[in-house]
Amino acid sequence: MTKKSSAHTLEYILLGLIQEQPAHGYALYEQIRSTPELSLIWQVKRSKLYYLLEKLESERLLTVSVSSQGPYPDRKIYQLTSPGKKALEDWMNSPVLSSRYVRLAFLSKLYFLLRNNKKGAVDLINKQREICDGWLQNLERQFQSQEKDDFITSQVFLFRIGQIKAMLEWLEKCREDVPG
Repeated sequence: MTKKSSAHTLEYILLGLIQEQPAHGYALYEQIRSTPELSLIWQVKRSKLYYLLEKLESERLLTVSVSSQGPYPDRKIYQLTSPGKKALEDWMNSPVLSSRYVRLAFLSKLYFLLRNNKKGAVDLINKQREICDGWLQNLERQFQSQEKDDFITSQVFLFRIGQIKAMLEWLEKCREDVPG
């Protein structure tokens, strides 16, 4: 999988769930719906989930084995391939590069890192803080150089600066509160 935007976070969530335990599509659908942390981040339609599983299989990030269900239709059981594991690992350990995707992508990454690699979770938080610091410095520089008599432009900058400052405070608290 080439480097994906945060719009494809759900693909990585599927890879993360399958890494933890190979599963069929409906089980993955139910797991996303019934896992409180994931259902707060993502909602997915079954048709979209099955489409993404097929896509991940065609990209060779997943393999499929068929499980016979007796009189019922066979089930496809999805497992991660080596390239799938690498793609998931790269994604989990990379900070989010756009502030609009922090809620979706960053929290999804943190969810999986906290399950298996608490040090990796803290490392990700630190990397994300560095990215946010860069965003803040850039916005403050732009704000200082813009015309102050344009009220709306000033308010846009002040709003965005406030968002990034709040994000930095939240990331600091998050880092302090990482469990065990």
